[in-house]
Amino acid sequence: MNGTKATAIYQFCKENDIALILFDYLGHGDSSGNFIDYTISDWCNNCIKVINELTTNSKQIIIGSSMGGWLMLLTALQLPEKILALIGISSAPDFTEDLIFQQLSNKQMEILISHGIIDFASSKEEYHNCTYQITNNLILDGKKNLLLNKENIDIECPIRLLHGMNDRDVPYYTSLKIAEKVKSNDVKVHLIKSAEHNMSDDYSLNVLFYTIKEFCVN
Repeated sequence: MNGTKATAIYQFCKENDIALILFDYLGHGDSSGNFIDYTISDWCNNCIKVINELTTNSKQIIIGSSMGGWLMLLTALQLPEKILALIGISSAPDFTEDLIFQQLSNKQMEILISHGIIDFASSKEEYHNCTYQITNNLILDGKKNLLLNKENIDIECPIRLLHGMNDRDVPYYTSLKIAEKVKSNDVKVHLIKSAEHNMSDDYSLNVLFYTIKEFCVN
């Protein structure tokens, strides 16, 4: 929640007198816990608890970036009566399956099953071959929360999906799949050719601010 994008959203909402809650999921950022101890279901429960305990009775706009785009969809499925609209930024539903599990070698799968955890190495040059820990619990729980393998996603509120066509982490056609699957007919996908996954450049942020205003104007 202290990243460039979140900070920019905070400043925008402050200047425009828009109520906002920013938070880090358990095991992320300033929140307590260790990342490897949690799953998609746990982080979805974080979202639900924030909405149920920290917001008013009015309907909420959820903004979700990357994994947060998956979590905003799962949250909307559980709390449809409390959601005004969804704004996804480089949304990554099903990433545990599509971007991790299906990329594992047979040897990595064996280690994951036998040890419950692996060091997953990124092959992308921009990350300098960094590694991060992935648990079998995360993969198995992810399978329980998959959305893009469904015939449709039962969400009917307005949805705006922003995605960079230069995103090398989550392909932009993921947002197109979301648009196809959700039941809502009030769906717009905004593709920005030059934008990367973080979408923290000035142009992308201005598109995001315009989108927020769309739902906040009475």
